[in-house]
Amino acid sequence: MKKIIFTLILSYTSFSFSQDIGFHFGGNLANQLNKNRVQNTSEELNYKNVFGINIGFDYKKQLSDNTYLLTGLSFIQNGFKSDRKNISGGSTSLATSAKLNYLNIPLLLLLDSPKTKIGPNLKLGGYISYLVGGDYSVTNYPIETPLDEEFQKLDYGLTGGIGIKFNKFTLDFIYNLGLNNIAEDGDNNFIQTNIKNRSLNINLVYWVK
Repeated sequence: MKKIIFTLILSYTSFSFSQDIGFHFGGNLANQLNKNRVQNTSEELNYKNVFGINIGFDYKKQLSDNTYLLTGLSFIQNGFKSDRKNISGGSTSLATSAKLNYLNIPLLLLLDSPKTKIGPNLKLGGYISYLVGGDYSVTNYPIETPLDEEFQKLDYGLTGGIGIKFNKFTLDFIYNLGLNNIAEDGDNNFIQTNIKNRSLNINLVYWVK
């Protein structure tokens, strides 16, 4: 009986030591894939990148010798900016921009060797995000449109990236590929809009343990 209790305590101790918590801060270049279909006419809009910030904490748990479960919670900004002519065919340009604030939860597999203090690692998986605020504006357009009338709250997609670790620090390069159509008018019979988030994130992570 004493041997069983000792084994359970030892196993619990080893399990606890295989967990790490980190904090990250960084920036990203965000854009959106936007495809409109108006009365059987398809149009893919050319959006420009916008700069955003990315801040949060990370949690990783060792699953095997070189494999970890990586998750956490981040505040991340997505969006776009564009210049296009009036849809009625006039010469007036409509400058459109959006900065969308999300709470983001990744669920990733991290491939990394715990024996090396300096070196690369690889992460693959997905994410789910919830829109908590932001700003959407169209210049030269007299009607203001609330954010929740343009974009859905929920977003999800694929995540992949590489990291370079230096002892307790990791420099991450992560790409988020949105799969959900976040356009609120996506089911409109006249105008069918397909908007998906894209972002390239560069973060510096500090691992407390």
